[in-house]
Amino acid sequence: MKPNQKNRNRAYFRHHRKCVIQRKKRLSAHRGWVVKFDGVFSKGKIHCSCWMCSNKTKRLGYPKSELARIDNCREQLQDYRF
Repeated sequence: MKPNQKNRNRAYFRHHRKCVIQRKKRLSAHRGWVVKFDGVFSKGKIHCSCWMCSNKTKRLGYPKSELARIDNCREQLQDYRF
C-alpha cells in the first residue's frame, strides 16, 4: 500500500489489482500466451515486439512536443556559438 493514502483501503487496491490482472489475462489469451500464475500480470506491461506493440517513434516519428524541444535545443546551440 502507498504510504500517504487518503480514502482508499486495502479492498480498493485488491479490486484494482484484480481488474488489471483480468484485463491482461484477456490480452494474453487473445495472443495465445500461456502463463502458469495469474499474479505475474499484476505488475509490468504486456507487450510483444510486433509493429502494433512496439515503440511508435520508429514508424510515426517524434511527437510535436518532442520536435519543438529538439528545435529549441538547436536554437540554443546556435545562439551559444555566435
